[in-house]
Amino acid sequence: MTDGYLNFDTKINTSGFTSGLKKLAGALAIGATVKAAVKAGMSFESAFAGVRKTVDATAEQLAGLKQGIRDMAKELPTSANEIAGVAEAAGQLGIETDNILGFTKTMTMLGDATNLTAEQAATTLARFANITGMSQDNFDRLGSSVVALGNNFATTEAEIADMAQNIASAGSQVGMSEPEIMGFAAALSSVGMEAAAGGTAISKLVKDMQLAVETGSEDLQQFANVAGMSADEFSKAFRDNAANAVTKFFTGLNDTER
Repeated sequence: MTDGYLNFDTKINTSGFTSGLKKLAGALAIGATVKAAVKAGMSFESAFAGVRKTVDATAEQLAGLKQGIRDMAKELPTSANEIAGVAEAAGQLGIETDNILGFTKTMTMLGDATNLTAEQAATTLARFANITGMSQDNFDRLGSSVVALGNNFATTEAEIADMAQNIASAGSQVGMSEPEIMGFAAALSSVGMEAAAGGTAISKLVKDMQLAVETGSEDLQQFANVAGMSADEFSKAFRDNAANAVTKFFTGLNDTER
């Protein structure tokens, strides 16, 4: 104070104050990070509780599943919580514990790369495998087949999977392999055939062919005529390779229309 006035020439040391602010900001940032990490961890534990509920596994196996899901989340553009949801669905669908991580990864990748959601892919393809008796070790190959067919036919992966599930029972009954069923599904859906109605119609056709072949009924001659074969030739073709015989029949139908 000089003559009743404040002395504005007094120098104020602000370096200590600035340093304190920086330390406070750093502490707040660390605190927020820790809080977010704790929250994420709690969220994952909640999601993984669903896996524990549906998967019949030992403590050691569950620990392996938990770590596997976390590792998967680092490789794929999908959160650990979402992946845990697919693993939970795998348990509900009867996927064996040793195959859950492989199944989950394949379905998650399909959800990322196709118009199927991971959950939709899991449900549809697991049911397809159950119907056909496919080994659970082959889900990665099945997923690759669906993607390849979707890329090469005028249809989508979701339509192929739905159609395949609908014709799986009839196809398996007459000895078609999983790739042959998938191939038929792609071909049928690519010409606009709807999965539910079309699948039912094709399934009935295949069963009728099988019955005709087994009984030698009049229908056998009609199927053979359309396929451009004798009754004996069609019967042998159907027994040797049902998928090839059905293809011949469809080819004959196309020629008949022309």
